Amino acid sequence: MKKHLLLSALSLSLLACEKADRENDVIPASITTAFNQDFALSYRQQATLPAATNPELTVAVSAMQYSFCPKDVICCFVPNFVDPTLTITDAQGQSQQVKLPANQPRNYNPTWIDTISVRANGQRYVVYYTKWDVKPGCDQPGIKDISVRLRVLKPTSATN
Repeated sequence: MKKHLLLSALSLSLLACEKADRENDVIPASITTAFNQDFALSYRQQATLPAATNPELTVAVSAMQYSFCPKDVICCFVPNFVDPTLTITDAQGQSQQVKLPANQPRNYNPTWIDTISVRANGQRYVVYYTKWDVKPGCDQPGIKDISVRLRVLKPTSATN
Protein backbone atom coordinates (compact mmCIF):
# COMPACT_ATOMS: atom_id res chain seq x y z
CA MET A 1 0.00 0.00 0.00
CA LYS A 2 2.82 2.37 0.88
CA LYS A 3 4.40 1.75 -2.52
CA HIS A 4 1.17 2.76 -4.28
CA LEU A 5 0.87 5.94 -2.22
CA LEU A 6 4.48 6.82 -2.88
CA LEU A 7 4.08 6.24 -6.62
CA SER A 8 0.89 8.31 -6.69
CA ALA A 9 2.53 11.19 -4.84
CA LEU A 10 5.56 11.06 -7.12
CA SER A 11 3.37 11.03 -10.24
CA LEU A 12 1.35 14.02 -9.03
CA SER A 13 4.46 16.02 -8.24
CA LEU A 14 5.97 15.31 -11.66
CA LEU A 15 2.74 16.29 -13.40
CA ALA A 16 2.57 19.50 -11.37
CA CYS A 17 6.12 20.41 -12.40
CA GLU A 18 5.39 19.68 -16.05
CA LYS A 19 2.22 21.80 -15.95
CA ALA A 20 4.09 24.70 -14.31
CA ASP A 21 6.76 24.49 -17.01
CA ARG A 22 4.12 24.67 -19.76
CA GLU A 23 2.39 27.65 -18.11
CA ASN A 24 5.68 29.57 -17.98
CA ASP A 25 6.50 28.64 -21.58
CA VAL A 26 6.28 32.03 -23.29
CA ILE A 27 6.89 32.17 -27.04
CA PRO A 28 9.48 34.89 -27.81
CA ALA A 29 8.32 37.82 -29.93
CA SER A 30 8.81 37.63 -33.69
CA ILE A 31 11.50 39.79 -35.22
CA THR A 32 11.81 41.42 -38.62
CA THR A 33 15.19 41.47 -40.30
CA ALA A 34 16.75 42.09 -43.70
CA PHE A 35 18.39 39.61 -46.01
CA ASN A 36 22.21 39.33 -45.82
CA GLN A 37 22.17 40.42 -42.17
CA ASP A 38 22.91 38.38 -39.03
CA PHE A 39 20.03 37.80 -36.62
CA ALA A 40 19.52 35.70 -33.49
CA LEU A 41 16.59 33.41 -32.76
CA SER A 42 15.64 31.52 -29.63
CA TYR A 43 13.63 28.32 -29.46
CA ARG A 44 10.14 28.81 -31.00
CA GLN A 45 11.00 32.34 -32.15
CA GLN A 46 10.60 33.41 -35.77
CA ALA A 47 12.03 36.05 -38.07
CA THR A 48 10.24 37.54 -41.06
CA LEU A 49 12.36 38.66 -43.99
CA PRO A 50 12.47 41.42 -45.21
CA ALA A 51 9.23 42.83 -43.72
CA ALA A 52 6.62 41.82 -41.14
CA THR A 53 3.75 42.34 -43.58
CA ASN A 54 3.85 40.06 -46.62
CA PRO A 55 7.20 38.46 -45.76
CA GLU A 56 9.18 36.78 -48.52
CA LEU A 57 10.49 34.22 -46.02
CA THR A 58 9.75 33.30 -42.43
CA VAL A 59 12.43 31.41 -40.51
CA ALA A 60 11.53 29.80 -37.17
CA VAL A 61 13.45 27.61 -34.72
CA SER A 62 10.99 24.73 -34.33
CA ALA A 63 13.22 22.29 -32.43
CA MET A 64 16.62 22.29 -30.81
CA GLN A 65 18.96 19.54 -29.66
CA TYR A 66 21.72 20.65 -27.34
CA SER A 67 24.17 19.47 -24.75
CA PHE A 68 26.35 21.38 -22.32
CA CYS A 69 28.92 20.10 -19.89
CA PRO A 70 28.43 21.30 -16.32
CA LYS A 71 30.62 24.21 -15.31
CA ASP A 72 34.14 23.26 -14.17
CA VAL A 73 33.85 19.73 -15.62
CA ILE A 74 36.00 18.40 -18.43
CA CYS A 75 33.75 16.57 -20.87
CA CYS A 76 35.39 14.04 -23.13
CA PHE A 77 32.38 12.17 -24.48
CA VAL A 78 29.63 14.80 -24.87
CA PRO A 79 31.01 18.23 -25.75
CA ASN A 80 28.88 21.35 -25.99
CA PHE A 81 26.69 21.62 -29.09
CA VAL A 82 23.45 23.19 -30.36
CA ASP A 83 21.65 21.65 -33.35
CA PRO A 84 18.55 23.64 -34.35
CA THR A 85 15.75 22.55 -36.66
CA LEU A 86 14.47 25.46 -38.72
CA THR A 87 11.05 25.76 -40.33
CA ILE A 88 11.32 27.96 -43.42
CA THR A 89 8.07 29.24 -44.92
CA ASP A 90 7.87 31.05 -48.26
CA ALA A 91 5.48 33.80 -49.40
CA GLN A 92 2.94 31.21 -50.61
CA GLY A 93 2.85 29.49 -47.20
CA GLN A 94 4.82 26.39 -48.22
CA SER A 95 7.03 25.18 -45.38
CA GLN A 96 10.12 23.02 -45.20
CA GLN A 97 12.19 21.87 -42.26
CA VAL A 98 15.98 21.97 -42.19
CA LYS A 99 18.05 20.36 -39.45
CA LEU A 100 21.43 21.95 -38.89
CA PRO A 101 24.24 21.11 -39.16
CA ALA A 102 23.28 19.34 -42.36
CA ASN A 103 26.41 19.26 -44.52
CA GLN A 104 29.09 18.20 -42.12
CA PRO A 105 29.66 16.20 -38.96
CA ARG A 106 28.68 17.93 -35.76
CA ASN A 107 30.97 20.87 -35.07
CA TYR A 108 31.64 21.48 -31.39
CA ASN A 109 32.94 25.00 -32.00
CA PRO A 110 30.18 27.57 -31.35
CA THR A 111 31.08 29.71 -34.38
CA TRP A 112 30.59 29.22 -38.15
CA ILE A 113 28.80 25.90 -37.91
CA ASP A 114 27.07 25.24 -41.24
CA THR A 115 25.61 26.56 -44.48
CA ILE A 116 22.69 25.12 -46.45
CA SER A 117 20.81 26.05 -49.60
CA VAL A 118 16.99 26.01 -49.60
CA ARG A 119 14.51 26.51 -52.43
CA ALA A 120 11.58 28.86 -51.81
CA ASN A 121 9.58 31.30 -53.92
CA GLY A 122 11.04 29.69 -57.06
CA GLN A 123 14.63 30.58 -56.16
CA ARG A 124 17.47 29.44 -53.93
CA TYR A 125 18.41 31.07 -50.65
CA VAL A 126 21.52 30.31 -48.61
CA VAL A 127 21.03 29.94 -44.85
CA TYR A 128 24.14 30.42 -42.73
CA TYR A 129 24.20 29.00 -39.19
CA THR A 130 27.06 31.08 -37.85
CA LYS A 131 26.98 30.80 -34.09
CA TRP A 132 25.13 29.75 -30.97
CA ASP A 133 25.05 31.71 -27.72
CA VAL A 134 24.04 31.08 -24.13
CA LYS A 135 22.71 33.82 -21.86
CA PRO A 136 25.50 35.09 -19.60
CA GLY A 137 25.62 33.57 -16.14
CA CYS A 138 23.89 30.28 -17.07
CA ASP A 139 25.85 27.41 -15.56
CA GLN A 140 23.22 24.84 -16.59
CA PRO A 141 21.54 26.36 -19.66
CA GLY A 142 18.09 25.24 -20.68
CA ILE A 143 16.43 25.58 -24.06
CA LYS A 144 15.17 29.08 -23.19
CA ASP A 145 18.74 30.25 -22.49
CA ILE A 146 20.09 29.40 -25.95
CA SER A 147 19.97 31.41 -29.16
CA VAL A 148 21.26 30.63 -32.64
CA ARG A 149 22.69 33.25 -34.97
CA LEU A 150 21.66 32.96 -38.61
CA ARG A 151 21.95 34.86 -41.88
CA VAL A 152 19.85 34.37 -45.03
CA LEU A 153 21.47 35.31 -48.32
CA LYS A 154 19.00 36.24 -51.04
CA PRO A 155 19.88 35.52 -54.67
CA THR A 156 20.80 38.62 -56.62
CA SER A 157 19.91 37.50 -60.14
CA ALA A 158 16.83 35.93 -61.72
CA THR A 159 18.87 32.97 -63.04
CA ASN A 160 19.11 31.28 -59.64
